[in-house]
Amino acid sequence: MPAVADTRLAVSRADVDPDDGVYELNVALDLELPEDGVRAIEAGLTLRLAYETEIARVRRYLPDEGVATLVQSYELSYHALSQRYLLRNVNTGEQADYGTLQAALDRLAEVRGLPLLDASLLEPGSDYEFRVRAVLTLRTASDTLNWLLFWTDDWSATSEWYAWTHRR
Repeated sequence: MPAVADTRLAVSRADVDPDDGVYELNVALDLELPEDGVRAIEAGLTLRLAYETEIARVRRYLPDEGVATLVQSYELSYHALSQRYLLRNVNTGEQADYGTLQAALDRLAEVRGLPLLDASLLEPGSDYEFRVRAVLTLRTASDTLNWLLFWTDDWSATSEWYAWTHRR
């Protein structure tokens, strides 16, 4: 399995845009896999990337109030028969295929227009803290078989939280 230390995973940019009464998340990720990770994907293992997002209302004298959390997950795998890399949005079921691993990783590292929450949930005149991080996992078995193979080593990496304040 690839070494976690050889993996580069960091949120380099994130923001939200209001669009038609819904806040949409835009995230750019600095993602680089070690050569062992590339070989593992080509050998048939599934890479899962989850964007974890938290939103809290900033309060002056009280602890911040949690408003919403969202996890957006993607799975990347290699389809040997078609020799294509399949990228699937786990939340929506949408799937796209790419001719190279780098093209699939580039798409995975740049998320734009992800619906996050309804603007009516945020009070006008209040400050909100948005936080996002990425969690990368290379699984040795599918979720259905994982409970049988509990002794196998899965490899994962987690980025630091990327936070910013937004005024409604």
